[in-house]
Order: sequence, then C-alpha cells, then structure tokens
Amino acid sequence: MPSSHRAPGRRRAPGRVRRLPDGLSSIGTSLAVKSVAGLCVVGGAAVALTVPAEQADAEAETPTAVAAPALASAALAQRQGFEAASRSRAERDAAPAPAVSAPVGSAPVKPDPVGVAGVKAVAKPTPKPEPSPESTGSSSSSSPSAPSGSWSGKTTARCTNIGLIPNAVGICSAVDSLFGPPTIGGRRATADEHGTGQAIDFMIANASQGDAIAAWVQQNVGKFNVKYLIWQQRYWAPGEGWSTMEDRGSPTANHYDHVHVTINY
Repeated sequence: MPSSHRAPGRRRAPGRVRRLPDGLSSIGTSLAVKSVAGLCVVGGAAVALTVPAEQADAEAETPTAVAAPALASAALAQRQGFEAASRSRAERDAAPAPAVSAPVGSAPVKPDPVGVAGVKAVAKPTPKPEPSPESTGSSSSSSPSAPSGSWSGKTTARCTNIGLIPNAVGICSAVDSLFGPPTIGGRRATADEHGTGQAIDFMIANASQGDAIAAWVQQNVGKFNVKYLIWQQRYWAPGEGWSTMEDRGSPTANHYDHVHVTINY
C-alpha cells in the first residue's frame, strides 16, 4: 500500500499533470527569465519617473522653506562683498601715491653755445664828448679849449717885423703871448696869402700846442676877421666846419707841424 505521507508544503494541482515536450522546458525558462528582466526594467523606469515627480511636487509645495536659506546666504555674501570692496577702496585712498620715476632722457638739455668760436665779446666804447659850439655859431672844433687868459693888445717883436697886415699882426701877437710857439712864419715871396701878408704859420712844439692854438683862433675869428685856418690836413672856415684836405705828400705840406691862419683884408 503506498504511503500517503507527502512532504509538507508541497501540493499537486488537481487534474492531470502534463509534461512539456522535450526542448520546450529550456525555451520556457529562457522566456520566463526575459520576461522577468523586462518587467524589472519597466518597473525600474516607472519608479525612476515616479520619484523625481513626487520630489518635484514636494519642492513645489514648500518653496519658501527651501529657498529662504539660499536667499539669505546670497544676501549675506553680497553684503560681505560690498563691505570688502569699501574697505579696499578706503585703504587705497588712504595709501600714499607711489613715487614715479622720471623717464630716461627727460632732464633739460643745456643748449649749445651760439656764436663764433674764439670770439670774445667786447664792451662798446664810451663815445667821446661832442665839442662845444664856437662863439661865432660855426661848427665845433676837435681842438682843446684855449687858455682862459685874454690878449693885452700889446704887439710882440716876432710879429711886427715879418710883413703882416694889421689884423694879422694882432692875432700873431696874441698867439705869441699866450702860447709861445717856437717859430712864427709871415710874409714871403709867393703868389698866395703869404705873399700879401695875410697868412701866418705857427710852428708848434707838439700836437697839443697845435690843438690849443687852433681852438683859440676859432674862438676869436670875429675880433681878428679870420678867413680860415688849416691844421693836420684839415680845413676850417667860419660857418663851414672842418673838412679833410688832399694829401700833399709831407707833414709840413699837410700842416701836421704848424697851424696856418689866413686873415681877411
């Protein structure tokens, strides 16, 4: 009699048990595995889609609770950035400006000297004073002033015996008394004023004596009716002034050693 005892937990389905044909068992197993895998994939995707949607719904329901801390942190960071920028600007304004070096070659350059090399400036000489005008109103003479003394009117022996006309004797005696020239020349046998007794030659000891005699004669032309005088190759007549004469070839001919005076009739 067969035993009716069976293993616990296992029960046979009622009805006739059919066996799968050979080969179908492995195919069925493979299909079962693939089906289960496909269900797992589909179920996982569904879970993945469900969780973010639910989480998004939860975040959407409480936006203030989640966003408030982030906004507070951003505001704090912004305020700290403003404070740091203000401190940096204050420190920069308080700090002294850095020294700046002058660029190379910016120093002033001394200009080169202008002018001709080796030429030294010379001060302008002081001009000579203009001689005072003569009492007759004629041009001035370059001769020095005559002595302040006046002629006494007394004729001298050297002037009375040389064949001169009266006015010529008078001026000859005056010059002889005041200046004492070494030699006096009067009338001689020529066809000029010396031949008529109008001309006198006062031979001089030096140029200063000649300058003094010429100046005195210029100051007394009216008293003795002087026509002209010659001194140092220059001709002078009342109202005309000095003029240079031509070169006659010698100091005597050019009147460098004597003063020539001619008197009118």
